[in-house]
Amino acid sequence: MKKLLLLSIIIFAAFYSASAQYYYSKNNTSSVKIGFGLSSGFATGPVSGTFPEAGGITANLELPLGKSPVSVLFQTGYTFYVSGGGYGVDVGYYGYGVSTGYYGDIASFIPVEAGLKIYVAPRVFIAGLAGVSFNVNTYPGDYTGSANAFVYSPMLGYSFPFGYRGKSNLDLSLMYENRPETGGGYSQVGLRAVWNFSL
Repeated sequence: MKKLLLLSIIIFAAFYSASAQYYYSKNNTSSVKIGFGLSSGFATGPVSGTFPEAGGITANLELPLGKSPVSVLFQTGYTFYVSGGGYGVDVGYYGYGVSTGYYGDIASFIPVEAGLKIYVAPRVFIAGLAGVSFNVNTYPGDYTGSANAFVYSPMLGYSFPFGYRGKSNLDLSLMYENRPETGGGYSQVGLRAVWNFSL
């Protein structure tokens, strides 16, 4: 049993080392990258009954740690939750005037996070971010009991290389984001696409 465990550890270490070396040589991991992304998903937990749809836009900075498969990530953006039935604007023309009406609600937040991105195999990565989520609705108390709250977001993804010598890449990931608060908070599961460019 001990020999089998030792053999498994050696095989895993060799695979991890080979994978990391392959990634270094093929994908220019030592370069700093800036990225812009979009996400789309669905809310989970208590908020899902009122705001079932979720999405967002992101901007991130990726700083590789030497030639290791680990990078430091800084990320911000805009996260929103849409009420059931959607959100929109109705414009009506009555005589000589125009009437504008809105339907639905959007709960809006700006997360500011930092964390790590680790390539566990060629092109395959896991990442974890944590930080502060700011309520940017019309009034700080709208849709939430906290103007600012802790937020975290783990993810698992795959990186597709593009451009000359892999100078840019598209990261597709499955992500979970949670803004926990007393009585519920806001959380979502979604797909995120981030286009990264080497600086």
